[in-house]
Amino acid sequence: MEQLEQLLLDALHPAVPLTPERLAAVTPEQWQAWFTLARKQQVVSLLWRCLQRKGAATSLPDAVATELKAATKRTALLNLRRYGELRQLLNAAQKEQIPVVLLKGIYLADVVYENPGLREMNDIDLLVPIEALQRIADLLESLGYEPFQPVDPAVTLKVCHHLPPFIKKGYACFEIHWNLPNPGEAGYVEPDGFLQRAVAVRVAGGEALALSPEDLLLHLCFHTSFHHHFAFGLRPSCDIAHLIDHFDSRLDWRIVGERATAFGWQRGVYLALRLARELVGAKVPDAVLECLQPGAGEAAIVELARRQLFSDKLIASEITPSFAELATAQHLFEKIRIFWQRIFVSKEYLAAHYALPVDSPYLYLWYPRRVLSLLRRYRGRFWLMKGGDAQLGGIVTRKRDIVGWLEEKR
Repeated sequence: MEQLEQLLLDALHPAVPLTPERLAAVTPEQWQAWFTLARKQQVVSLLWRCLQRKGAATSLPDAVATELKAATKRTALLNLRRYGELRQLLNAAQKEQIPVVLLKGIYLADVVYENPGLREMNDIDLLVPIEALQRIADLLESLGYEPFQPVDPAVTLKVCHHLPPFIKKGYACFEIHWNLPNPGEAGYVEPDGFLQRAVAVRVAGGEALALSPEDLLLHLCFHTSFHHHFAFGLRPSCDIAHLIDHFDSRLDWRIVGERATAFGWQRGVYLALRLARELVGAKVPDAVLECLQPGAGEAAIVELARRQLFSDKLIASEITPSFAELATAQHLFEKIRIFWQRIFVSKEYLAAHYALPVDSPYLYLWYPRRVLSLLRRYRGRFWLMKGGDAQLGGIVTRKRDIVGWLEEKR
């Protein structure tokens, strides 16, 4: 599997050639496993473009080339449908004079990758001012979208940086953010600066805003490091590399470094940039990494992040930092303390999680339900790990170590 991972990285790296001899040595079974790996990493469409540019596409087996082309076409069609949905929302928001900032996928696909078929995405992420949350939610519902759970912006502001997803089956999913980090999260930053620095863009045939190049780069790094602890696959590293290529000299690296340090995001930004450079050839200047580097001896954490990046994303997403801490705690009292903290969360968190009014007199009755929910959710994983499941144990241990390193000295 490591050989297939390296082959995928070399295919995505612009400076690494792929010789016909190397590709000819890959067996049919390995080709299928390679395609599956690329699909899990959500880079199939980009991989096909990279292979074409390297002149390696003609060396692929016909079945593999056909699968890659078909997957690229599907991505383009899905994204064009999302563009149509976004255009409707942007037009409605413009009439209501609601500023909308495009985040990540939908902006990257249209502007940075310059091809709607190259950037795979799961949803459309938008950033709006706090005071516009309810209005944008109402607009989405008027367009046929339904929230995943009841929306209460007042509760959301206290526990999460975005509203519950809005879904129209068969069309798109919108995630409406009011900020980039969560409330109370280490490295929390007020959203005003991101909104004030946003720049006007035209995407999907509609007028919108986008984060400034420096803020967008920081957001990509923050999202893959602090929010997903590098278990989100190769796609974020590819995004970082293509963003740097697209903006080139317009990207002010001094500002990137200053804001990363001021926000308390320094470690996550450093590790995300270093991985992007080492894995897919992102053009990150040496001076930037030297400026952001927390200290000597990062080789071990870089390797942990690299291995986590290729881990099972579904399993890794289910493993929270609290579970990782609980599962690896050595003493019973420490386990009890961690579990107790996860049960007795704030009323605001409980209300948001179970879609209840925060002032409901019945809210406290939901704590027992939370206990049962946590036991059902993690009991199987806990016993698998205790039984010596190597894959799960590796994911849990790496998450604990990565989170610990990211949070150190913050």
